[in-house]
Amino acid sequence: MNKILVVDDEKGMRDFLSIMLKKEGYEVVAADGGRDAIDLIKDDSFDLVITDIKMPRLDGITVLSVTRETDPHIPVIMITAFASTETAVEAMKKGAYDYKIGRASCRERV
Repeated sequence: MNKILVVDDEKGMRDFLSIMLKKEGYEVVAADGGRDAIDLIKDDSFDLVITDIKMPRLDGITVLSVTRETDPHIPVIMITAFASTETAVEAMKKGAYDYKIGRASCRERV
């Protein structure tokens, strides 16, 4: 079974993603922000990280960077409701597997 870390400061989105992924048979661990996510990444192993970008205190770019430092083979999918070209480029340069803007994906455009 694949273990997925879902990181989002919005409880509704975090719960939604967790429920949908669990229904598909994945083991899901949820973090309510960047600090919790980084602690989990350092203490546990994951097959995938899905993280929001805009979060208070520590953002998703920081979660991406720490994930890359901890295990560069873990794919990280960035999600956001607040898209910017600069953030998408930064995320992809830092090694994000994908960057979701609403329903669109940067990988689909490449």
